[in-house]
Amino acid sequence: MEKIVNRGLTQRITVLPHEVASKIAAGEVIERPSSIVKELLENAIDAGATDVAVDLRGGGKEAIRIADNGSGISPQEVAVAFERHATSKILTVADLYGVRSFGFRGEALPSIAAVSRVEMATRRRDDVEGTRIVVENGAVLENEAVGCPEGTTIAVSRIFGSLPVRRKFLRQDATEQGHCLDIIVRVLLPHGRVRARVTAGERTLLEVPRTETLRDRIVLLLGSDLRNHLIPVEAGAPGMRLWGFVSRPDFTRSSTRSLFFYVNGRYVRDALLSQAVMNAYRNLLEARKYPACAVFLEMPPETIDVNVHPAKLEVRFRRPQDVRELIRQGLVEALSGVRPAAGSPPASGMARWQVAPGRFGTAEALLRYSLSAGIAAHRPSPSVRPLEDVPDFGTEPEELFTQGASPRRPIAFSSLEYLGQVEATYLVFAAPGTMILIDQHAAHERILYESLRAPRGGRPEAQSLLIPEIMELSPGDFQLLAASRDLLLEAGVEVEPFGENTAVVKSVPALLADTDVRALVREILDGISDSGIPQDEKRNRILIRMACRGAVKARQVLAVDEVRRMCRDLDSIPFASNCPHGRPVFVEFPATTIERMFKRA
Repeated sequence: MEKIVNRGLTQRITVLPHEVASKIAAGEVIERPSSIVKELLENAIDAGATDVAVDLRGGGKEAIRIADNGSGISPQEVAVAFERHATSKILTVADLYGVRSFGFRGEALPSIAAVSRVEMATRRRDDVEGTRIVVENGAVLENEAVGCPEGTTIAVSRIFGSLPVRRKFLRQDATEQGHCLDIIVRVLLPHGRVRARVTAGERTLLEVPRTETLRDRIVLLLGSDLRNHLIPVEAGAPGMRLWGFVSRPDFTRSSTRSLFFYVNGRYVRDALLSQAVMNAYRNLLEARKYPACAVFLEMPPETIDVNVHPAKLEVRFRRPQDVRELIRQGLVEALSGVRPAAGSPPASGMARWQVAPGRFGTAEALLRYSLSAGIAAHRPSPSVRPLEDVPDFGTEPEELFTQGASPRRPIAFSSLEYLGQVEATYLVFAAPGTMILIDQHAAHERILYESLRAPRGGRPEAQSLLIPEIMELSPGDFQLLAASRDLLLEAGVEVEPFGENTAVVKSVPALLADTDVRALVREILDGISDSGIPQDEKRNRILIRMACRGAVKARQVLAVDEVRRMCRDLDSIPFASNCPHGRPVFVEFPATTIERMFKRA
């Protein structure tokens, strides 16, 4: 067996050869084929492209070709673009903190060329001829004048050919293709004026028309099932502005892949932003369920550092707490007002763009046709505007709230027409264009939770027990109860030690005066028994257990007056769409859905 020797301390310090250094730098930016797609697609958008064609071979592992109709590059600058740190975006260190374009580090093209073969043909609009250049492993092989269309076409092949170790870490074709499609969707979502087509040879993987509103863009790229579940968000704070769309609590996904964040128009991955969104959905979603969102944050460039990640996917905020609070408050305000909606959903919707080829619906075909360049540019109508007016949503938040709004109007619970109970559990209501079912236990549970959580006097009104309840507990439960006395008192439960492993309950919230006190206390202890729970979460779990214990149960017949009182209470509280466990309070059946069930549509 060959002896392994650590030679790190025996060699002289020396400067790495240019070839080695360039490959190390390239490895920081180019992790997999999707990294190449991201960099080239962002360059195309920076160049003002409105049409982009992407072709992936072998999932992007064998070859990637991206053609755009952007501004192109002058013949004198083509070779310079492949030099390390060449850029047209910055000149001084101060420019680093004011850049608003996607690329500025000057690493994309040289990094790609350092680990692959790159062939680029480019021409500016007013130039008679274009320029073709071939660069492989960092060396320029060809540079000549050619005839070519306006814009830039870049073909990348032999990816990681000089780094076989890196190539071995790539996944199967389908996996790498999925990564490429994911980053294409994330980059394109804010840019309504950009039309894109993604192919794999003769097969179309993705086709994105131009869209006028962010709502349309989200539905187009994230799925037609989101169409009637989007809520607009708009909020502001000194030096910051927030806008976008989030999904209603009744719409969930099984992962965080549908969380889209953009800072000054740039897509980012950020744990702080994800945590802020999930905090806003607290007690609105079931466990291991996640919302969908497209959230845009605009702030002075000098207050963020976008240079903390080689691929610029992460950012650092100067005031992270302010950013977190702005997102949380903005989403909480939007989510707190979710109510049933009257009116039928839009008849002409857009189905999800499938990754695999398939038959597109008639509505999708009409959408693609009506939003094509020819129609938009030459036959403007009230619903289709000229291309010059189509916004990039990352910089035009005003467009979100003046166009593309859902025609369904939120309505009050108390205005619904009560029809009766089903299985003594679900309350049936009618409203214009829809039928609504309310889970009576979930609804009352949310009412009690909000009443216990935010009483006017800072603490729920307590009801002293005529005969205090004496409870014998296990040593562990007794210690847990003793340690949680202050939290219980805040929730309206007064409890004191009464001998060894014995406690006495003296009062409970007036809202729960008729509940089984012993069962209530034991449920509370079960809810907070996990070790390491923060105090805030303990307090929340106590309130949830109390609300669940005190709420009306399934199979319980309610009088009409009780139903009406419940509806008025639902109108008076926030977050009436879901119980504290995250289950839905109400479910809507639009008339169009019922008609399809009876074969009338």
